[in-house]
Amino acid sequence: MKWWWRRKRNKKLILANKRGAKLLEDLIECCDGKSNSIKFFSAHQILKATDYFSHSNLVALHDWYSGKNENHRKILVRKFNRNRDGRICRDIAVSSMVSGHKNFMKLVGCCLECENPVMVYDDVKKHYELDISRELWERRMKIAEDIAIGLAYLHTAFPRPFVYRSFSDGNILLDEDGVAKLTGFSFCVSIPQGETFVKVDVVAGTLNYMDEKYYRNLVVSEETDVFAFGILMLRLLTGDERRFKFIEERRMDEVIDPEMLEKMGEISEEELSQMKAFKMLSLRCIGHKGEIPTIVEVAKELKKIQRSLNTTDSSYPSGETQLNFAQDMSSTVVLSNQTTNT
Repeated sequence: MKWWWRRKRNKKLILANKRGAKLLEDLIECCDGKSNSIKFFSAHQILKATDYFSHSNLVALHDWYSGKNENHRKILVRKFNRNRDGRICRDIAVSSMVSGHKNFMKLVGCCLECENPVMVYDDVKKHYELDISRELWERRMKIAEDIAIGLAYLHTAFPRPFVYRSFSDGNILLDEDGVAKLTGFSFCVSIPQGETFVKVDVVAGTLNYMDEKYYRNLVVSEETDVFAFGILMLRLLTGDERRFKFIEERRMDEVIDPEMLEKMGEISEEELSQMKAFKMLSLRCIGHKGEIPTIVEVAKELKKIQRSLNTTDSSYPSGETQLNFAQDMSSTVVLSNQTTNT
């Protein structure tokens, strides 16, 4: 039997070394060779922490397990399918870069020797998958702002912009305080210095979130994320893609999510004005009204929409709202409160 255990152990080492080499390659590419704090767990440590991935440890997220070990009283373990071997290393590398930001999960480490590789996150707070149907208007606006701030961090905080490009509802989590967090960076790409776009080999994400340049020509730019975010905004406003059709011409009462309206009861003039401005901004993001904004501009305008209780109408020339996000571009709205010491 000893030979069998040795063979099994050698197989794990070969697998871990192969993945480790790929992770090192992605860390060098993404982080310019700078060190990132990543703890490497053994397969035994992960199995012990999750009670062998027991069903009782499965949380309300697909393939996520709660656990604990001697150094962390609560951890969240995400188990990946083996066919994502080539992609999990990019996820780990980018996650380590953004780990201190409030709109991303805090990465603790990973295990590369498990048959199904895993990523380990701090889980002091409980997390849930986004379910738009459960959220009311105020929360939907805050979710949009949180995700915009996270994307702005990816686009601006590093020497080269990083484009997320793989939007899906399952990649947005909410913590117990309602803070929205973006996960899943397996298909994240950086744009070379001096360039405004990069060509990729495959498309990734949900088709409805993809602009034509991306899904037809495999061209990825910062506008790829802005378009996807515009679609997310429309989903937050309408609750259903079927209400996107002719959205520019339709009345607001025909556009707004009816289930949300029913839960809210009567909406105020201030809320209606916010919804109009929100709709107009989403249409600009997807290129239907005026110039496409940067995600930094989007994040700033979303903050202003939330603060503007006296906006009266959003039908302005060239799709502009009366909220002037162009002013004060040097402010720290987007980058404030984003990074904490880890």
